[in-house]
Amino acid sequence: MKSYFSTNRVLAWTIAAVAIATIFFACKKEVTTDTAGANENDNNTLLVASHETQINAIYGDMFTSMAIIAKSQGQVITGRQASFTEDYANQLACPSVIISSTDVNVWPKRISVDYGDACKDNFGVTRSGKLIIYMSGRLFAPNARIGIHTENYKYNGIPVSGKDSIYDITLDLTSGVQYTTEITGGKVSYGDSLIVGYNSKKTVKQVQGIGSPTPDDDTYNITGSASLSYEKGGPAGSATIATLSPLLKAAACAWISQGQLKVEFNSISAVIDYGNGVCDNKATIVVNSDKVKEISLK
Repeated sequence: MKSYFSTNRVLAWTIAAVAIATIFFACKKEVTTDTAGANENDNNTLLVASHETQINAIYGDMFTSMAIIAKSQGQVITGRQASFTEDYANQLACPSVIISSTDVNVWPKRISVDYGDACKDNFGVTRSGKLIIYMSGRLFAPNARIGIHTENYKYNGIPVSGKDSIYDITLDLTSGVQYTTEITGGKVSYGDSLIVGYNSKKTVKQVQGIGSPTPDDDTYNITGSASLSYEKGGPAGSATIATLSPLLKAAACAWISQGQLKVEFNSISAVIDYGNGVCDNKATIVVNSDKVKEISLK
């Protein structure tokens, strides 16, 4: 069955993207003894932290795109469909969606989402190539497994590859929604000179709005870890990322509003701080406890 559907950019339950600017520190205290090498290591760690925030959001957008497409094809279980019905971008007849079967008794299903050469939504995001989705059951159905694969896929012109696996899904009136999302073989190419490898595993757990009739008051905690390395270009070495305190994502807010991630790169530590619960588009990266850069989330 073939249909056309335009996706949106509401990154529900995912980490928001950061606009990476030039490397610049606003220091908490005057630095008089740093060597050039130390400053370089600090700047490299800031670069890694910035890439982590952006790449995490790119793969988060893949999850949201999958959820919107699943909703458009009737493949979300009753009760959670409203989570993906708002703010759709409807101005273009894209992407093209082909589902292997609409029969509710036929599983697994394969959904091909073809964005063509360029499919731009109302929020300014342009996608191209394909996402291939495999579903063993409807989205948020208990014990369903979902895989999202890429075929020549690009996000705003950035080539993205890898697989997102969604599993350990539970949903009930007592504990709400919970699931695990795992990125394997991730690769993001910033032109020919910079290629970043990425893997992550996160648990998303509903903490507010459980049992309510609408998702407007839903809030989710996100915990987990990731690894990042530069396969071409960029600083030598690999980074690990882990949750210091759960990231808080409310359905009513476009951004992560609370929580911290710790980034370790070549013996240098950085903390990405999303704030204290206020809904705004700001986060802070702190390196070695004394250098800080504010970033804008988009």
